[in-house]
Amino acid sequence: MSPTPVLSVESVHVAFGGVHAVDDVSLVADEGSRWAVIGPNGAGKTTLFRAIAGEVSPTSGRVNLLGEDVTEMAPHRRVHRGLGRTYQVTNLFPALTVEENLAIAAIGTNPRRFRSWFPLRMGADTGGRVVDVLERVQLIDKREHRVDELSHGEQRQLELAMGLAAQPKLLLLDEPAAGLSAAERGLMRQLIESLPSDLTVILIEHDMGLALDLVQHVMVLDNGAVLASGSPTDIRENEDVQAVYLKVD
Repeated sequence: MSPTPVLSVESVHVAFGGVHAVDDVSLVADEGSRWAVIGPNGAGKTTLFRAIAGEVSPTSGRVNLLGEDVTEMAPHRRVHRGLGRTYQVTNLFPALTVEENLAIAAIGTNPRRFRSWFPLRMGADTGGRVVDVLERVQLIDKREHRVDELSHGEQRQLELAMGLAAQPKLLLLDEPAAGLSAAERGLMRQLIESLPSDLTVILIEHDMGLALDLVQHVMVLDNGAVLASGSPTDIRENEDVQAVYLKVD
């Protein structure tokens, strides 16, 4: 018997009035697989992520997480079942320290979380997890700094750390290199490459060199529908993709 996919998106359609933001999209991601979802602005990439995360409800179709139908499940319950998420725009607590931000993300999956809100009281397990994640994203020396003291690149590193803090099985990265310098993009690439091999990662990224070099599978969206799907080599050589997205004459 084949192992259960970490994520199965089955003919998902998301419509806002007469606008078909996501149009009959399907995707199956196995444990440890690396996917990129690419396409021009307005192609439906972030809306697809929002449907997977539970932030919008599909008009039709189904989303399965680790073999469970989560189509109607609230976002926080999906997090408890193994979904991690980052955003295009940094979504952090600027007045708190790096360590406090991560503690909130880690404690948020604990059933007793509301007994330990403020002041934050981390147990040994949570404290150890926070240190491990900070070391992984190379922010351990910034643990006591307030977030508003960090550079934009460091805040993007912290966003990645927040997505990892709850120990997800599936991590959605929405433009992790957005606004980064060349050197910062190089570091972000290293951090993504070093993620655990059993973690399933799906990323949206406009930096094509970064996206196609990091993944094994690529889905191209255009006007909400799947234009092409395949390996990075397949996508680079696909004439429809070149015409619509890569703008090759």
